[in-house]
Amino acid sequence: MSFDANAFIAQLIPPPVHRFLGGRFEQFDADELRLKLSYQSRAEFANPMGHLQGGLLSAMLDDAMGLFALIGHEGQPAATVNMTVNFLRPTQLKQVDVEVYFVRRGRKISNLEAIATQDGKEVAKVSGVFTVI
Repeated sequence: MSFDANAFIAQLIPPPVHRFLGGRFEQFDADELRLKLSYQSRAEFANPMGHLQGGLLSAMLDDAMGLFALIGHEGQPAATVNMTVNFLRPTQLKQVDVEVYFVRRGRKISNLEAIATQDGKEVAKVSGVFTVI
């Protein structure tokens, strides 16, 4: 039986943190193995300068990669082993778009990358290592 990623996504109940972060699935490209999500930040997510706090942006990126790893490993949960975030510019308190893809997909260990954008400009890039549980 072949895994139907789009059917899986349609039935997937995201974890509470996904909803807390204002997460929403936007598009899954089964041919390119890429997932696009969006997150809606809130006033409570602000740092002292009024921008999106880096830890919350990191949480959005970790959530996106974790959900993508789950989909990319045909419903098998995966846990974050390592994550490196590079913040590229201040992130405003509005929608954050995230695109996730595999750099290398192994049976047990996978390397992923995600790019967060606002208004078409990159605000952060993350590399992550995930292990299938």
